[in-house]
Amino acid sequence: MRVGKGGTVKVELAMTLAKSEAQAAAGTTTEGGGSTAGAGAVGPVAGGPAAPVEPQPVPEKRSWVPVIALGAASAVGLGVGIGTTVASNNASADRRAQADAILEAGGGCPDAPAAYIQACSDLRSTASRVDTFARAATVAYTASGVLAIAAVTYALWPRSEVKASGKMRVLPEAHVGYGGIVVQGAW
Repeated sequence: MRVGKGGTVKVELAMTLAKSEAQAAAGTTTEGGGSTAGAGAVGPVAGGPAAPVEPQPVPEKRSWVPVIALGAASAVGLGVGIGTTVASNNASADRRAQADAILEAGGGCPDAPAAYIQACSDLRSTASRVDTFARAATVAYTASGVLAIAAVTYALWPRSEVKASGKMRVLPEAHVGYGGIVVQGAW
């Protein structure tokens, strides 16, 4: 309901008893599937009021946005892991080639002669790249797995049932140009 600025609206709420509640209040029920008092095949049966029937709340639909977002993030993590693994393998091949070149020339990096100082420095730098890419791949694979588990857990976790409390809340609602009230509750 919207009311323009300066306007007024009169809202009246009336509650009436449903058929089963009216019969329970009267202390009679019908037999034979009749829908009104005295309309059954046998007629009204005197007895205590029937217990009120609790309304069954309609379960809210599960949002699939978190599952899709977590799955997409997991796929990105997997892609990053694969990319950094390939980069680590390439750097490892470069490291092996550099080490083989130093050994074939008759040198070595421990106590390297002056001719091999630059080659040994390059070898250490390449080895550092191998370690960095390998660690990045491990982190990416771990994050991908955690995100995938989170997506599956969210999708399969049982939903908690909403219970009708019978409590009603009346809240004001104000927006630019109009205002009103909101009635919230489960009946």
